[in-house]
Amino acid sequence: MHPNLFLNISVRYWQDFQDTLAKAINANIYIFDANVTPFSHFSLPVEICQDVNGGKEPRDNKCMDFYKLACASLGEKDTLVCPYGIKLCAYRLGSHTQKIGYLIIAPAKHTNLSDREEEIAFVTKAQNVYRTVNEVFNAILERNLLGLRRLELNSIYEISRLMTSIIELDKVLELITNSLIIIYQADLCFIGLREGDKIRIAHGKGVRGSNLLIGKEWPLVHPVIEQVSSQIEPTILHIGELKGLPGFNDVEIISISQVIIYPLWTALGLVGLLGIATPASLDDIGYRNLQIYTNFAAVALANATLIRRLEKEATTDFLTGFLNKRALQDVLAVELQRAARYGYQLSVIFLDIDGFKAYNDTYGHLAGDVVLQKVAELIKNSIRVTDIACRYGGEEFLLILPGTKGEDAARVADRIRRSVENYPFPHRQITVSLGVTSAKKNDSVDMLLARADQACYQAKELGKNRIYLDPS
Repeated sequence: MHPNLFLNISVRYWQDFQDTLAKAINANIYIFDANVTPFSHFSLPVEICQDVNGGKEPRDNKCMDFYKLACASLGEKDTLVCPYGIKLCAYRLGSHTQKIGYLIIAPAKHTNLSDREEEIAFVTKAQNVYRTVNEVFNAILERNLLGLRRLELNSIYEISRLMTSIIELDKVLELITNSLIIIYQADLCFIGLREGDKIRIAHGKGVRGSNLLIGKEWPLVHPVIEQVSSQIEPTILHIGELKGLPGFNDVEIISISQVIIYPLWTALGLVGLLGIATPASLDDIGYRNLQIYTNFAAVALANATLIRRLEKEATTDFLTGFLNKRALQDVLAVELQRAARYGYQLSVIFLDIDGFKAYNDTYGHLAGDVVLQKVAELIKNSIRVTDIACRYGGEEFLLILPGTKGEDAARVADRIRRSVENYPFPHRQITVSLGVTSAKKNDSVDMLLARADQACYQAKELGKNRIYLDPS
C-alpha cells in the first residue's frame, strides 16, 4: 500500500468541504499528507499570514520548515506558535496504527490568543473540526480501500454535532450540502426551505447547473412537492418526475437517474426539503445513515432559520420592512467610513409625513398604518436598490444615498414628494416634507442626522409638502 493514503482520496469536492468547515469556525485550515506535503489550499484569505510575514506567501521556506519540524515531532495534538507569532492547533490525522497526515488550524484574524477565554473557545472549535475531518478521512479511506462503510456513521455524527452548533444559516446550508457530496460522492444535493406556502431552494451543489436551482420556488400544492412533504419517510423520484419543477431543466442530469427527497420535519413542523442524487453504492445502511443525518440537518436548519428571523426582527421595522432606528446607527456609520475611505459623496434624506398625528386621531391607527405602509412602498419605488431606507420613528423616515451628491439627492426627494402627493390615499390627500443634506469631512452619525433633521424642519416651516436642501 502506498504510504501516501491521500492518493486514495478524490479532491474533487474536498476543497469546498474544507473551506466550508473553515468558514463555519472562522479559522484557517491547512492539511498536509504524511510527508508534510500540502494536500489542499488554505481555506480562507491569508492576510493574517501576509500581515506578519511581510507580504510574503505563508508557504515560504521558513513556514514550511516550521511545519515539517512541528509535524515530525507531533504526538496526537499540540498548540504551537509559528515563526511569525501566530498561535495554532496541530493534530495528527489517522489512527494510532496508520498515520494519514496532519491538520493545522489557525485563527482567521491576527491574534496571539492571549486571552485565556478566547484561547479555550478557539481550541474547542479546532478540536471539533479535527474530529470531523479525521472521521471523514477515515470513512472515505475505509470505503475506497476496503469497501466497508462502518465509519460512515461516525463521520455523519461528527459533522452533525458541528452542524447543530452553528447559528449562521448560510454556513449550515453549505456544510450540509458539501458534507453529503464528500461522504456519499453524490452528483447532486440541494436544500429547499419552507417560506409560507412554498419551498424556496436555498442551496444547491453538484453537477453543472445545480446552482441554477437556487432561488427557485416550488408551491407546496404542486403534486410532486405535496407527495414528498406529506410524508415522514423519504421519497425516491426519477428525474422525469422532477422535470416539472422550476430549475430542473437547467440541471445536467446525464449521470443522474433518481433523487431521494427527504422532508425535513421538526417539532415545529416542516422546515424544508433535502434532495440528494442516489449514489449507486448506497445500501440499506447508507439509507439509514442518511436518515439520521437529515434528522440532524432539520434541527440545525430550524435553529439557524429561527435565529436569522430573530436577528432580522431586531433590526427591521415590522410594519414597513425597512431598517429600524437601532440598525440605522450602525449602517450609517459604515457608510460614512466607506465614503471617507473611497472619497465618494454621501447624502441623506429626512422625511416626515405632514399632519400624520391629526390623520391618526381622525381616522384611527389602522388607517394610519395603511398610510405608513404605502408611503414606504412609494419610497422604495423611488430609490435605487443600493440606497438604504429606514423608519426613523413614528411618521419619520431616513434614506441613505451612497455615491450621491446633494443636488441629485434633492431630485430623488422631490420624486418621492410628488409620488406621495399624487397617490389617492383613502380619506384625504397625504403630503410629506423632506430635508436633504450631504456628508462632510469628519462628520459623525449624530452630526449628519442633526443637519438632516434640521433641513426637514425648515421644509415644514416653509409650508410643508416641499423639500429643503441644506446649503452648508
